Amino acid sequence: MEDRRQALIDAGLQILREEGLAGFTQPKVAARVGLRQGNLTYYFPTRSDLLCAVARAAVDGQLAAADALVRTTTGVGGTEKAIATLGALVTRHETTRVLVSLAQAADQEPAVRTLFNELADGLMQRLGELMTKLGIETSPARLDLVHSLLVGLAVVDLATGRRNNKARVKVALDAAFQLLIEPARSPARR
Repeated sequence: MEDRRQALIDAGLQILREEGLAGFTQPKVAARVGLRQGNLTYYFPTRSDLLCAVARAAVDGQLAAADALVRTTTGVGGTEKAIATLGALVTRHETTRVLVSLAQAADQEPAVRTLFNELADGLMQRLGELMTKLGIETSPARLDLVHSLLVGLAVVDLATGRRNNKARVKVALDAAFQLLIEPARSPARR
């Protein structure tokens, strides 16, 4: 039973990656696993139950990826490696499609909103750990700035599909981190 349940969650996550929330239907998820929709409801009685299970898997996956980034970013070249890794994550359309889908669903589903808040809080915590590891001063405003930049870059990259978006993302991240790393200049020096 647990294998079938996990297969349904995996199928739901794959549909969100490919089609977003608009494509996320019980019949599609059931068909991916070779079940009839009526059998799917044995495991997940409602679309909301299925969506929450898929959201839980997505949140866990994103937080694990953030943990890995923090864990592997060290020493000389750490900032460049972090920028490259963040840039690669930001330009993964399937990941952005899932996150945008969860944001949409959070507007209607309180349980998904709770999971989305867990994700946002967890990413902010890990972003703070990463910035500290890179020797960048952290504050709530700085964390919000970097988080907002990453989210904005990801959404614009997905929505526009421009050929040069990877290069544009790198330039934006390089500039942002350079500004964060530079010592603050006093008004008298400007």
